[in-house]
Amino acid sequence: MRFGRLPHDPVALAAAHKHVLGVSLPQTVLDRSAIPFQPGLDGNDIYGDCTCVSIANAIRARAVLNGFQANVSSTAALTFFATCAGHPSDLVAVDGLVYLDVINRQASEGFPTGFDTLFGIPGTVDPSRASLADAIGRFGSVGVGVTLHQSDLAAFQAGAVWDDGSGDVAGGHAMLAWDYTGLGDTDTVRVATWGRLIRVTWRWLERAADEAHALDFPQETAA
Repeated sequence: MRFGRLPHDPVALAAAHKHVLGVSLPQTVLDRSAIPFQPGLDGNDIYGDCTCVSIANAIRARAVLNGFQANVSSTAALTFFATCAGHPSDLVAVDGLVYLDVINRQASEGFPTGFDTLFGIPGTVDPSRASLADAIGRFGSVGVGVTLHQSDLAAFQAGAVWDDGSGDVAGGHAMLAWDYTGLGDTDTVRVATWGRLIRVTWRWLERAADEAHALDFPQETAA
């Protein structure tokens, strides 16, 4: 599996448009287990395109919440990754991209799904529990930029809940938060990464996250 989130510019992130969230209490539980959301891997096992994959999965997530399946090609995220990276001769060698740059590019130029071009209205989200939970409920999902450690990779391989966050730093990664069992430290959040929905605890997510982005897709508004 690859990562692909480069360190953000704190000044640029602070200046970006913000979603003001966490003022009111979020839902105590947000259970979407009956909703058939299937995240795509979209090349993130080979390429450092996780920031672009998070957008593709946000489109899929918003569509299924509105009762339909979005036509997002399995190569759409990789194509957008190549565009954002400047079409290098060796795309595998690209370590990744700055998450905010990717978010801003899709806002200005759109994200080509392979069938259409969608424009997500961006906004940063404070990576606190209340704001993240509120944004997941309001926007359908939230892209979260995290720092992964070796214990996280071991938990992924074992199919275990991510809660430890110890060991050497493995890399920066972008994931998509989808729903949660509660708001306590050991309650779990389901996040989309590497083609799967996995579970992480809230305390893990708050420790690991240093940026978050929510996208609103007017083109996916339910009829």
